[in-house]
Amino acid sequence: MTIKRRDLLLTGGSLLGGAALGLFAPRGAASAHEYDVGKLKIEHPWLRAPMDGETKAYFYAVIHNRGDAADRLVAVKSPNIGRIEFHGDSKHGVVSEGILLPPKTKTTLAPDSRHVALFDIKKHLELGWGFEMTLVFEKAGEVTIDAAIDAPDAKHAHDAEAMERWQQAHGQDTSGPAPSGHDHSSHKHHDAEKGGHDQK
Repeated sequence: MTIKRRDLLLTGGSLLGGAALGLFAPRGAASAHEYDVGKLKIEHPWLRAPMDGETKAYFYAVIHNRGDAADRLVAVKSPNIGRIEFHGDSKHGVVSEGILLPPKTKTTLAPDSRHVALFDIKKHLELGWGFEMTLVFEKAGEVTIDAAIDAPDAKHAHDAEAMERWQQAHGQDTSGPAPSGHDHSSHKHHDAEKGGHDQK
């Protein structure tokens, strides 16, 4: 399922209204960019959209394990994903056991670190929209999230410069507001967040 983020996120009233009707509120969502399941908090989930002509995307997020025991991201599910691969970091290969989430630790999935590769995407991912999928954790269970769809070369969530490059390359007007409807500056530096230690 693809969700049009720019419509959902422009006003808080629209989001609350939709949640009340049960139309698009992800299970366990504290806000459009925070999701809680068990002792875990998932913040700023986003995707690097496939390059032109490709069907492979990449998933990133910041995951806080506030519990006293380790957990593990073991699956990402969506009817629009063919298969996935977990990567330990940008240089080392596939890790079949998933991504470890140590206790009392913040784990960052990022282009230069751990991440999840999504293969055989069956639906066009339009930049500025959202992509719904379910994260499966070994202990905490499942949570459905809405990941922001960013440019194929984005360095972080809501990368305005990457979005502008993509729009220019595809002949789109770049004079208007960014499609996601977010304040890009508020999500640029995940490392500035407080609480826990960052696992890289």
